[in-house]
Amino acid sequence: MADSVAADTELFAALDQVVLSGWTSIRGGRYFTHILRHGANPDLYRRTMVEVYHYTRHNSINQAVSAYPVDPDETGLLRFCYRHAADELGHEKMVVHDLRAVGLLRQADLQAAPLPPTQALIHYLYSVALSQGAIPRLGYSYWAESAYGHLAELVARMRTDLGLTDREMAFFVAHQSVDTRHAQQVREAIERYARTSEHHRGVLEVAQTTLYLTGAMLDAILDSHLADPQKLELSLPEQRMAAAPV
Repeated sequence: MADSVAADTELFAALDQVVLSGWTSIRGGRYFTHILRHGANPDLYRRTMVEVYHYTRHNSINQAVSAYPVDPDETGLLRFCYRHAADELGHEKMVVHDLRAVGLLRQADLQAAPLPPTQALIHYLYSVALSQGAIPRLGYSYWAESAYGHLAELVARMRTDLGLTDREMAFFVAHQSVDTRHAQQVREAIERYARTSEHHRGVLEVAQTTLYLTGAMLDAILDSHLADPQKLELSLPEQRMAAAPV
């Protein structure tokens, strides 16, 4: 038991360091730097939420897929996969709600291909789920379910610059309360099921890789915004009044 507790302590210490390093890199990246220096605007917010929509709509599925390599005798781990997949279902609809609420919803955005780093994140998680299974994927869930502390300054800047209300930020406000509970469940799952050094390596590797891809996605969002000569310069209240029905 003592050895198990020590191993868990070492794993979480290493995992927290990976997460801190990943977020330090993201927060020092071009996307964060641009918004904190120059502020948020409707076009950059729209592009951000569209990419969030694209990867979020796959999270329930790749969580369920991660059950495929799990031994049928691991009923507790399978139960976690199924319940967590069900809990993740439909979260992308909050993104659609938020974009519609401020007049920035374009159906063409939802139907278009995600940016390349977003595609890479989506397909990487499917690859992990199919080839490695549920335990390594916990490395993604570990940081994704507790990301709001790292995003707080960015979300606050978007709220202030764009004049957003809680009702218009359902994904970040309502979603946060759900993810607080999920974060504890993920930690308990890691403690219970990540039993071997191979499991530990997998969890750490997936956490590191998905954070890297998330940072690449955010910088690609900024690039797409800056490169578009048609980017929106209207204020959000004007944008609400000008928005055509979808």
